Amino acid sequence: MTSPVRSSARTVASLRQLCSMGLPEALFMAKFLEGIRSWLGADTGHFIWCDHQSLEPVNYSGDGFTDISAVQRFFSHNSKVTYPGVMPAFTDLMRSSASGTLGGGESGARAYLDSDLYQDVMRPCDGRYMLYMVARNIQGSPKGLLALLRSSSDKPFSKADHNKLAQIEPYLRHALSLDNEDASTLDSADHEGLVVLERNGALRYQDSTARKLLWMASHDRIDGGALIHLDSHNITPQLRRLHHRLVSVFEGRDEGPPFFECQNSWGRFVFRGSWLDGAAQRAVGIRVLHFIPRELKAWTGLHRLDLAPRQQEVALLFSGGLTANEISDQLGISRHTVSEYVQVIYERLAIAPNREALQQALLS
Repeated sequence: MTSPVRSSARTVASLRQLCSMGLPEALFMAKFLEGIRSWLGADTGHFIWCDHQSLEPVNYSGDGFTDISAVQRFFSHNSKVTYPGVMPAFTDLMRSSASGTLGGGESGARAYLDSDLYQDVMRPCDGRYMLYMVARNIQGSPKGLLALLRSSSDKPFSKADHNKLAQIEPYLRHALSLDNEDASTLDSADHEGLVVLERNGALRYQDSTARKLLWMASHDRIDGGALIHLDSHNITPQLRRLHHRLVSVFEGRDEGPPFFECQNSWGRFVFRGSWLDGAAQRAVGIRVLHFIPRELKAWTGLHRLDLAPRQQEVALLFSGGLTANEISDQLGISRHTVSEYVQVIYERLAIAPNREALQQALLS
């Protein structure tokens, strides 16, 4: 059985790897929030980017799509308000190096629960307890607010949780300092959602994943101005276009195939439409797929495997195509040690001893 200390070491190593991959910030942050939320036992994770000049909130990533109206209220109103004893206005917060907890045993707990910040934003997101940190890059410039939330049925964040977050903070600084706006090849599907439209184009059904992916595909930035227009009963221009194509093909008109894709800072989105068989009235089913860089998908798979931190690093680099000599140089270990680690990885995962099998294990 793996000890808690070793498990924590593996998690830190995995997050450190993620922070050093040079991914575009939007793609990086989505996976970082998943990892840090799981490690610290948070119910939801959120990151609000700030403008580098005005320091006002300009973009959002996280689990707030369960109650997007609460996120919108923060952008439009609550971020501009100072809450005495709780939190300053967002722009003032960005000028600080603040981090801490809210809602637990600290002196400002009652003020937090009585504040509009809690009632309007955190409570709808089930944020009875909060752990937060102003995130900065290596140069010390503020990048945004990282917030992790726990519900009222959970326990407050502890000093140990706060120390864990501080342990990861240097790696996050590094990730937010890398100037990489171009993602590598986006060839690995990460999420998939489903939308069902009536014959006339009216929305019959969409799952929560599809709703989030459609919003991301339609908006390169998720800010207050965009969020206020979100209406789950209206279909996006992408779906309207795809529905029109499918109906045209069915009626024998000259039209392109019921398939198209788009790409922005969140990744690549593919839309595939088809008529649903067996429906009482003909309906359109649309699959919405979200593609991310292959290396990021491999990291996600690696995070779930029971490997020691150094083995994780070797597995990720080897699956990415590096030779044993290149891995040896990059990690500062001998080529013999690299070969030993690769053999252990094959045995631990019970896979064929070749690079392709390792890639498949990580991507699946």
